[in-house]
Amino acid sequence: MPTRLESTVYYRQHLDVDRLTAWLEEVNAGRAPEDRIRFFHVFLTAWARLFRLRPELNRFVSARRTYEHRDITFAFTVKQEMNDEAEEVQALIPFTGTETVEEVRARVDEVLHRARTGGRTGNDRLVETLVRLPRPVVAGVARTIWALDAVNLLPRALEDALPVYASSYLVNLGSLHAEAPFHHLYQRGTASIFVSIGTIRPEPVVDDAGAVVARRRVDVVYTIDERATDGFYLVHSSQVLQAMVDDPDSLTRPPDDGPAGTPGAT
Repeated sequence: MPTRLESTVYYRQHLDVDRLTAWLEEVNAGRAPEDRIRFFHVFLTAWARLFRLRPELNRFVSARRTYEHRDITFAFTVKQEMNDEAEEVQALIPFTGTETVEEVRARVDEVLHRARTGGRTGNDRLVETLVRLPRPVVAGVARTIWALDAVNLLPRALEDALPVYASSYLVNLGSLHAEAPFHHLYQRGTASIFVSIGTIRPEPVVDDAGAVVARRRVDVVYTIDERATDGFYLVHSSQVLQAMVDDPDSLTRPPDDGPAGTPGAT
């Protein structure tokens, strides 16, 4: 399986957020709308901690060799306005896996504000300059970039400017009240996991007593390069993520170092 195309697997997790949504209603009571903690903030906090606890998630394969990121970075697309014609801006945010949900909220909101008010970083301007070049020149630049990447000589400035060079890429369709799609993996770059997040909905669930009850759940679809790690590790990681979401109070303080991979360890 020489590329991500042959190595791609899809895994859908029905993430139970019943406790989390009740917690969000409680902690957001009395807050201004711009200061509210949202599901995406909680998910990013838990996702970063998961990568810290489960480092094999942070692996990627390049030129048939397996590498592991030295840091944790997540990329996602920001729509400047909620209409068909609005431009999209790529966001790339570094994490340590020790951030609290309040720190993640502030960091994400800063990035969203900058993107939606037309603010540009040096990386944004670099990409904009490249895409304005004539198409044959862009194709030549792309071939050079991928050739440098294949021998680990890609300049850090280019890695930082291209969102496919990240630990994971995310798309939050819940903000559009849409369901999570089964997304492709980018063949270039270093992101071995693409995460699609749907919208929170009440669903019928059979509880431990055998009764059918309504619980709030959200579908999260993972598109994974299975060469990065094995399926058992990935499924166990999803269980650790559920344990974190079930205990949102733990995400309001820095994590206590626990045994890596232990469900509930944050």
